[in-house]
Amino acid sequence: MTDTDHDGWPEKYRDPRDRPHPDVLRVTVESADEMHEGTVDDVVAVASGDAPPAVVSFPTVDQLRKILTDRRIELLQALVNTDGAAESITALAEDLDRDYRTVHDDVSLLAEFGLLFVVDEGQVRRPYVPYKRIHLDVELVGDESGEEPAPA
Repeated sequence: MTDTDHDGWPEKYRDPRDRPHPDVLRVTVESADEMHEGTVDDVVAVASGDAPPAVVSFPTVDQLRKILTDRRIELLQALVNTDGAAESITALAEDLDRDYRTVHDDVSLLAEFGLLFVVDEGQVRRPYVPYKRIHLDVELVGDESGEEPAPA
């Protein structure tokens, strides 16, 4: 059996830069049922030899907007523009002309939601985005229940 670290990756993938990543991260808004269906489809695709997709899903547009603010999108764009990595959070804050603390908080939040990784190199924490593109996929659909809304 292969030893894994705390996030489930085998030891040889402890550093997220060594992990296999697709070129595109897809960020979606999906219900729990849709996320489950997508996961099942992904498992079937991987079992067939296809590369695993990278998908981060939010349950509502409101939740996505709370996490992906303009400033955080700017931060992700800066990382994508620099081959996915910054020398440090301090260097990233300087590049963005922003306060270290707010950039640190944004990096931590984006990492918590799987939108980027943080590589620890001694006392330096390097934000890392392994994707060449991040695709936001928000679909707005009408109510499919067919029921009329209750009168006010």
